[in-house]
Amino acid sequence: MAIDNSGGATFGLQLWILTKRLLIRVIRRPYTELPTVLISAFFLFVYVGQLDKVFGGSAMPSSIDFSKGNFVNFILPFSIVSASISGASSGINLVEDIESGVFRRYQAMPISRWAVILAPMLVGAVRVFFQSGLILSLGILIGASPATGPIGFLAILGIAFLWGMGFAGYSVAAGIRSGSAQGAQAATFLFFPALFIAPTFVPREALSGWLSSAAAFNPTTYVIEAMRGIMIDGWISESILKGVIASGLFALITLTFAVIAARKVTEKN
Repeated sequence: MAIDNSGGATFGLQLWILTKRLLIRVIRRPYTELPTVLISAFFLFVYVGQLDKVFGGSAMPSSIDFSKGNFVNFILPFSIVSASISGASSGINLVEDIESGVFRRYQAMPISRWAVILAPMLVGAVRVFFQSGLILSLGILIGASPATGPIGFLAILGIAFLWGMGFAGYSVAAGIRSGSAQGAQAATFLFFPALFIAPTFVPREALSGWLSSAAAFNPTTYVIEAMRGIMIDGWISESILKGVIASGLFALITLTFAVIAARKVTEKN
């Protein structure tokens, strides 16, 4: 770690060194990326194969309109958001550092806690970014055609990056609090239902009762709707802004909780 005696390296340099270290670890374990990509791709093909005819046929209520885009455009954002689960390994990576003693060595050095926590979050976001790119590519192959053109894909990947950072922060906080890789993985499964308490298979206006209320408070809803709007409706600023705000706030909140958890670990030690 390149740190001088006058007060330490700058925050940016600390963050870069820590992030680079974790990225190298990911590159050396490419096989760990396969399960999430394969699962997301599998569900994409299953949803399109089984639901496309149903959603496009007379079996659907007249209030649900898919005339502005095919079903691939509609369901693809959900597959991209589900890939965010890959950010869970960010918590596992930090737990490995805790168990190996690396985290304790960080405590003895003039390194910002924010940098220590933000680095795995950034790596998790990068992983989600590239995995989302693969899912988008598969979507194109089976008929996805965004109303916003190729630039729309970049916008979707940008939102996926923000959302991936938030989910990685959630995983990091859970990993620090539990102190085990199993705890970080268990926290991921606790979050999984949030993917379905959202307008996953139908527009939000088609939801009713408690599910409609729950979806309104679920940040996943606004992320999916932002991506879906880009794919189907075009540059609708309101839905895109809500998705960006939901992703950004989620990342900020999880980062804060992770730093607080790290401070408590430090105080105990």
